[in-house]
Amino acid sequence: MSERTQTLARLWSILSWAVLLFLWLTVLQVFWIKMEPRFAYILAHRAIAVDPPCITPECDFSVFWPAGFMARTGDLLQVYQTQMFESWGQGIFPPGLMRETFYYPPTMLLPAALISYVPFEAGFFVWTAALLALSATLLRRAGYSWIVVAATLLSPAALWNTELGQLGAVGGALLLAGLALAARAPLAGGALLGILSLKPQIGLLVPALFLGQRNWRAAITFASVCVAIATLSLVVFGPGIWSEYLTLGRQAAGAVINAAFIPRMSEGGGVSVFWSLRSLGADLTAAYAGQGMVSLAAMAAGVWVWRQDLALPRQIALTVFLSLLAMPYGYGDDMVAWSAVLAARAQARGGRIGLLDALFWIWPEAVQIITMSTGVLFTPLVVALALGRELLEARRGA
Repeated sequence: MSERTQTLARLWSILSWAVLLFLWLTVLQVFWIKMEPRFAYILAHRAIAVDPPCITPECDFSVFWPAGFMARTGDLLQVYQTQMFESWGQGIFPPGLMRETFYYPPTMLLPAALISYVPFEAGFFVWTAALLALSATLLRRAGYSWIVVAATLLSPAALWNTELGQLGAVGGALLLAGLALAARAPLAGGALLGILSLKPQIGLLVPALFLGQRNWRAAITFASVCVAIATLSLVVFGPGIWSEYLTLGRQAAGAVINAAFIPRMSEGGGVSVFWSLRSLGADLTAAYAGQGMVSLAAMAAGVWVWRQDLALPRQIALTVFLSLLAMPYGYGDDMVAWSAVLAARAQARGGRIGLLDALFWIWPEAVQIITMSTGVLFTPLVVALALGRELLEARRGA
């Protein structure tokens, strides 16, 4: 490479960093504006209110906490009954604010019930701090430097996850740690991946790892942990809750997934091929067929990745990208593992990035704005670009 070419490459990287930092700082500013009212609930004893971007206080946490409280205090079978769940919430939140429903598997009630011992306002901060600390620990266990860990937990995807009170950060960290450990410590790796049964869409491509590595010890451990968590929820909450979930809960979840695509609603910040096809006007049959074909192709590609003689960080990156294409239900807050591998790959390149890296990094926060502007969900295309670049670098031996 000539000296002139090297100089141009350095200037391009500097420009890309400038764009990235400007956009990132803007996201951080918006994050603080949204989070500040929540501190006021605690420090200034301000009344609970709706704090955007959601229509409920503390966003998804305002679903987890009530569901957990109901599950452990005798209102268990009302958790999946939408009208009763909303009516119950009126006794906790001001009138008219409780308009969400709980449609997660009963396994999710285990951590939800635990955090419900803490009052709602304080519970959000305890929940957030605990999950971020656990995420940092798992990312370090996956072999990432502290710089990458900090960048990941301050990434647009992780900030969005924190605003929601969701499990995207810890779920992504579990995926990365499990993938990193599976070969050399199959019991630990399989166990960590099994915990993803709390939020299963993040771990859809886990079987590809076991098949590609022929790692049956990790696979057995993974299955055992999944069964143990399901059994624990059955023992703690009883069989009735699973019956409610398999009927009412799945109906509620189906209603969310199958709803008409509206760019300004949550699906406008989605990840899946399914919602992307819906944004292009596809009906449910065509969208499901398209998602099914892509998911099967991603699974086959995932098996292929783990059978190749590739560096472990590249195998993990490819698996994370393929997982995003495979999941039929997911949002920008489920892209925290995406952010971690992007940061790690940038560090491996000595900090050199391009404008494409800036796009990838900011995408989990920018997707809703772009979808509202165009009416089309482009996330699968962006993920495909990252996947294609990684495969090209692998072929070049970069």
